[in-house]
Amino acid sequence: MQINENEVLNERTREILDYYRGLPERSSQEAIVEMLRELQGVHGCISPYVLEQAAEAAGVRDSMVQAICKRYPSLKTTPYSHEIILCTGRNCAAKGSLTVMDELRKRLGVGKNGISEDGTVCLRTRNCLKNCRRAPNVMVDGRMYSGLDAEAILRELKHR
Repeated sequence: MQINENEVLNERTREILDYYRGLPERSSQEAIVEMLRELQGVHGCISPYVLEQAAEAAGVRDSMVQAICKRYPSLKTTPYSHEIILCTGRNCAAKGSLTVMDELRKRLGVGKNGISEDGTVCLRTRNCLKNCRRAPNVMVDGRMYSGLDAEAILRELKHR
């Protein structure tokens, strides 16, 4: 889903960019994050063109906005529908979470960016999901599960 220039420059997008362009603290991380969240609300994700426009409005380099997007998982640079977060902490890894991750990567065709081949699933890892007693743990679209294998996780995705 590539967003072209005409779609990006709709009235709401121009309002957001103009507002943040006029702020004295426009280049602060907080202001950039808020601007990106608003733009994501309009477009569903932050495409490369939207990212470029946001960087220009903030008066910073594209690379800074890209780094902010990586730091804040809620900022989506692709329009995926589902998010899977696998715990790779000591207890979960000992109980098979790394095997589950490898299987999901193969079955979904996940690339280096963590996005599935069809662009609908984002696969991430986290060092600990703070549920160690019930390891291995996974979050599917914000809901915590314990003890699921790759097949069960994929079934859960189909129900969402």
